[in-house]
Amino acid sequence: MEKCSEPAATTAESRPGRDRAGELPGGLVVRKYGGSSLATPDRVRNVAGALAALAAEGRRVVVVVSAMGDTTDELVALAGEFADRPEARELDQLMATGEQASAALLALAVNQLGVRAGSLSGDQAGIVVGGRPGAGVIERIDAHRIFERLRHWRVVVVAGFQGRNRDGELLTLGRGGSDTTAVALAAALGSTDCEICTDVAGVHTADPRVVPGSRRLDTVPYDVMTELAGRGAKVLHPRSVALAARHEVRVRVLHSMWPVDGTTVAEEPLEAGHRVVGIAHERDVRLVSLTLTGARAARCAPALAKLVEHGLNPDVLTWRDRHEVRFTVRGQAPLDVLDEVARELDAKWVVEDDLGAVSVVGVGLFDHPGYLAGMLRAVGALGVAVAALATSPSRFTAVLPVDLLDAAVCALHETFGLGAGR
Repeated sequence: MEKCSEPAATTAESRPGRDRAGELPGGLVVRKYGGSSLATPDRVRNVAGALAALAAEGRRVVVVVSAMGDTTDELVALAGEFADRPEARELDQLMATGEQASAALLALAVNQLGVRAGSLSGDQAGIVVGGRPGAGVIERIDAHRIFERLRHWRVVVVAGFQGRNRDGELLTLGRGGSDTTAVALAAALGSTDCEICTDVAGVHTADPRVVPGSRRLDTVPYDVMTELAGRGAKVLHPRSVALAARHEVRVRVLHSMWPVDGTTVAEEPLEAGHRVVGIAHERDVRLVSLTLTGARAARCAPALAKLVEHGLNPDVLTWRDRHEVRFTVRGQAPLDVLDEVARELDAKWVVEDDLGAVSVVGVGLFDHPGYLAGMLRAVGALGVAVAALATSPSRFTAVLPVDLLDAAVCALHETFGLGAGR
């Protein structure tokens, strides 16, 4: 999973933005629009109208955009037409064009409404990144570049998900990178708020597409939101939440069409007595069993380290005995490296597909034994064979067959009384 930290976006070089933001006429709005909010020309025009309305109020706007609709997936598929395993560097060059196209088109639409706007790539916006292709990490932002543009434009549209490293190479930040871009820009520009506009009206107690009776949360603390986002709540990326917490940026999650009510993610306590906050879930989970023989069993931990070095991050991990380790892999990460590790250790490995994971997220879960018992009873009542279980004070996660995942989410949501009628 994405690491829960980001090297400082507001370094000494970019901190002057925190002092200068207040000098902007009418204040500053930092906002991000996701791909679903920009999926069609009409939606782009709707967003342009919202930005023009902010400009009419005298505000200056910095807006970060994702690629339109399914553009990123389409570009990855297109690359597959030309190479069995596309090089990571070339994938970055290709995928970054999706966000750049969104930025340019939105700027054109805003200009058409009589409001001066312009688009910037991540590099042009002063975003310096480190790391490897497809997994870049923001190191710093030269905020002066955007402040200079705001002298002439009412709306600055920044292509999210990307930047340049110190060698001049374009790098993308990985999936969810536009959320991180927006929060990092808010911090660098001195804004205490960042608005994330998406296709749902805030953060809910469960995915409303799975649980129609889920309840919108007015406020969610940073640490709880990090857990929800890290376990499948796609409304925010976990790395962006961790970055917001570090720089004390309040994040408002709003519906892109009706940005009135929403959810504020900030350092605020939960309401008294509310321990279970929400249910998160994710699909595309695989369970790997790695069996070693003889003396080579002692090398199991180094073998896992090698997997991590190759970008394959074991998640829910258990040792049955010193000869077998089992762990889950999330998403569609390639498992080729397992072949190499298995040959080196004279080991065998088996992968179980068609799994998902459901998580009960809250605070102080170990303080109340009924929470874990309630989860196990609810899942057990579905006749589900739990493939793996992980527990912590803030989260219980069960790995189970994916075809029963939605039913488990609904059962847990009801078990903990999280519905709108609560």
